[in-house]
Amino acid sequence: MNEILVEENFARIDGRDMNVILDLLDGLNLEAEPTAPRSSGRGRHWALTMHWQPAGPIPESTEAGLPDTVARIRDHFVAAGKQPPSRVAVHRRDGLVLWTFQLDAG
Repeated sequence: MNEILVEENFARIDGRDMNVILDLLDGLNLEAEPTAPRSSGRGRHWALTMHWQPAGPIPESTEAGLPDTVARIRDHFVAAGKQPPSRVAVHRRDGLVLWTFQLDAG
């Protein structure tokens, strides 16, 4: 199982939201845990930021499942009456963006 860290965003994500995100990532066979925020997360648009922990790239099977998982994360926020993230980004430990997905406002 690969590990991914999900940045907490106290302005946008509460404990229930984080549990949903972690459970959805678990469905991709990812051991997901919250991590301290590295940005304020405030502003009109916000990004859900994750950090890939293995040294290698994201496996193709995981990357193929990310768009559906991101859509389900978005759907959770919409159903909860909250503004969903406008973008989801997965970074390497050195900060390089490995994967990003722009969400529609829908």
